[in-house]
Amino acid sequence: MDSGNPLKAMRVNVLLILFISIVSTPAFGEPRRVVSMNLCADQLLVLLADRPAILSLSPLSRDPVLSYVAPLVKDLPQNHGMAEEIYPLKPDLVLAGSHTARPTVAFLKSRGIPVLELSIPRDFNEIRDQLRRVADALGRTARGEELITAMDRLLDEVPARAGSRPLALAWQAGGFTAGTGTLTDAVFEAAGVENLAARSGLAGYGYIGLETVVAGRPDLLVSEHAMPGRPSLQQALLQHPALADGSGIGHRIDVPSALTACGGPFTAEAVRIIRQASEP
Repeated sequence: MDSGNPLKAMRVNVLLILFISIVSTPAFGEPRRVVSMNLCADQLLVLLADRPAILSLSPLSRDPVLSYVAPLVKDLPQNHGMAEEIYPLKPDLVLAGSHTARPTVAFLKSRGIPVLELSIPRDFNEIRDQLRRVADALGRTARGEELITAMDRLLDEVPARAGSRPLALAWQAGGFTAGTGTLTDAVFEAAGVENLAARSGLAGYGYIGLETVVAGRPDLLVSEHAMPGRPSLQQALLQHPALADGSGIGHRIDVPSALTACGGPFTAEAVRIIRQASEP
């Protein structure tokens, strides 16, 4: 195992856990037929459940840009959040997002099928709480604690920062960003950097303009690069000359979206990447 690459090490650990899951015997009373209708739920289900118990996942589970577990789920069935897909599977547990396919969720509940609804975590404590909720629902409490321990170990490897904190901004197409009360802000805090969007008064998710970015002069710009295959005016904003080298804006890094699109034990790797990039 490459101890110098925590992301690779965590992926290897996940593969090992899944291998153990395939040959393990479900405990009495735990769900044996589980469906997920939401990307964030997909990932927790794959990390925690015995593989034979996973009946179906959302299509986004296979998206390598957004899904941390994409390499692990190519052979698993998919659903599109429709009741006519899920109900015939006779699941004994369904995982859904708090805004996922509300008519389907209501239908499943009306038929007596347990549905565990998950919100988007806003910090690492909420990630821990959500991992425990899902692990307990799956009868995999011990496995949940193992994943939390692995996440905390990676977070503990990020040293405390002495002195003033570098200024950072997560800025995406169209000027979309994240202020206080968001997972991105929690990642910045854990990495020892200050969030320009939060300093600018943004709470939650929203937009800030190019002028605010230039005036703020962040030391670190967490921003995707242009997508030649999908050009757009919103993407073009990220390539504005005011953000070019020598403009006074700090260097740009691209943190993989799969680490932060959903909160999970893998989100700790985003902290390590940002901290490393923000070092002098």
